[in-house]
Amino acid sequence: MARFIPAQEGLGEYEDRGSRFLTYVFHAPEEAVFQQRLAELRAEHPKACHHCWAWRIGKAYRFSDDGEPGGTAGRPMLQVLEGSGLEDIGAICVRYFGGTKLGTGGLARAYSAATAQGVQEAGRFEVIPRVCFELELPFAALGLRTELAAVCTSIRFHGDFVAAGWAGQVELDEAEQARFAALLAEKSGGRVSWRKVER
Repeated sequence: MARFIPAQEGLGEYEDRGSRFLTYVFHAPEEAVFQQRLAELRAEHPKACHHCWAWRIGKAYRFSDDGEPGGTAGRPMLQVLEGSGLEDIGAICVRYFGGTKLGTGGLARAYSAATAQGVQEAGRFEVIPRVCFELELPFAALGLRTELAAVCTSIRFHGDFVAAGWAGQVELDEAEQARFAALLAEKSGGRVSWRKVER
């Protein structure tokens, strides 16, 4: 199943009756990354009235209204993130108050709109699942590296030459795993050792 994350940081902007909403949307693979970006934006926008936010990392999620009326900022932002189809994603909205209250409906619309624009600006990057194997090739079977690279175009070798030949790890797209195993089984003749590394 395809997985998508933000391709880059996106910025969404929305204005209503003098208030400005700037939403930064970005890849957040772990909460520490999100918190670091939040700290940076608080420092970059010290005069902003609110720094509202939401994130979805794996199956976990959190959001904050940061002083706005309950349910008018963080939750609408989270709903946009949930509808985006993107994983491991964070959004931080910086609000500058324009002097006129927008009401709960106006706030929810503003935070949603700025976040949606930020999601669009961030774009989509497909994450290709990868698998890893420990592999040992005796000198007589070193030609298998060339054959594997021809059949499994995504393969990457990480290892070195040792007394008996070559030893290390190979990484490749999950979709090429069956081809990798079939070629080794066909060509190895019992001379090659490989084992999947669980991550």
